[in-house]
Amino acid sequence: MSTPPIPASCAHRPVVGGLAAPFVNIRLADGGVDFRTPHQATYERCWRENLCQTCGGPLGRLAVLFGGPNQLAARTFDEPPLCPPCAVYASQACPMVSGRQARYADRERLSEGRRGHVCPDTNCGCGGFVASDPSAVDAAGEPAHAWYAIYVQTGGWQLTGNTVRVPCSDRGCLHDRLLVNGCVLTVEPRKVVLVSVPGEGRVWRRLDADEITAITSTCERNAA
Repeated sequence: MSTPPIPASCAHRPVVGGLAAPFVNIRLADGGVDFRTPHQATYERCWRENLCQTCGGPLGRLAVLFGGPNQLAARTFDEPPLCPPCAVYASQACPMVSGRQARYADRERLSEGRRGHVCPDTNCGCGGFVASDPSAVDAAGEPAHAWYAIYVQTGGWQLTGNTVRVPCSDRGCLHDRLLVNGCVLTVEPRKVVLVSVPGEGRVWRRLDADEITAITSTCERNAA
């Protein structure tokens, strides 16, 4: 598949393999990008400062949250927000969100291997890319699910977090740290778009109220 056109919102971003490198993802010392792994400090900054995870710019009046059916039903999300132009771009560029992959990748992440041993920012003090949240569940190898784009008033959410034991930058002593891990909506979405369906690919169709209710009911029955 050819890479989609890079939107004006990402014109300032580095390009790797024909794709705009997302602001939230780990940049490697050799110039590459780990498209599967967010940089924890940047991830939290996107949530706290209302920045787009793709272009890094301030969100406007409207933000977009990506998630699966369970997240839509529970109104809880872990993907940082995006501005609308970047959301459309991500729905085309990301192999998972666009529905081009049947399963989550289970190979080693680039930042976990040799290429991730050195941080490109000499002033960072991270000691190489060490997992900031050891308790995080990895979806590696799991079947893909449908993806939804939830358009919501920027800041119409409450941040959520969890306390974890993380090492210092020198990988020595451990400290308790409260990490932002997403949000729960506090306002009604302006609209919900079905982005993709496994086996069908990108759909990008706005859902009506009955369809959203049906998704929520199905998730509640499955959880019971």
